[in-house]
Amino acid sequence: MEVIRIKYDKDDIIQKSEEVEVCFKCSACSLFCPVTLNVSKYDIENAFIAQLFNAEESVALKDVWMCCVCEKCLMICPQNADPSEVFNNLKQLSYLKGLAPASVYGLAKQILKTGIAFEIGAKLNANRKKQNLRELTPNDNVIKDLKILAEKTALKTEAD
Repeated sequence: MEVIRIKYDKDDIIQKSEEVEVCFKCSACSLFCPVTLNVSKYDIENAFIAQLFNAEESVALKDVWMCCVCEKCLMICPQNADPSEVFNNLKQLSYLKGLAPASVYGLAKQILKTGIAFEIGAKLNANRKKQNLRELTPNDNVIKDLKILAEKTALKTEAD
């Protein structure tokens, strides 16, 4: 796995989600998090989020994309914080800085191209026909609206 080290301002993230500060002091979620349970570089005794923020240079805004938003952290959190919201904010920052995985930018490009989050191909439509489902085609009205939104929000479809 590629690790990118970058500097970012913890206060920027705290301003977006005040629960972050509480998250730093707790590791209860780490006991149930699939990331900390299955990725060897994360120590289960320390919260994944604390490791991201406490390093002199942040280890991997790319790593936040490992969060699968299962929300086990939310269910177990004794502080009533929302660690998944913290990760969403970190993912947003990662995306804006051009550090999201290439597949995420590819997905944005795909959605703007077709209005659908996956490739539409002959095989897909043949399978849909066998199941008596309508053929999928790009929806020009949806694409037009999505492109307007992308332009107004400066949505990136490529990493920097």
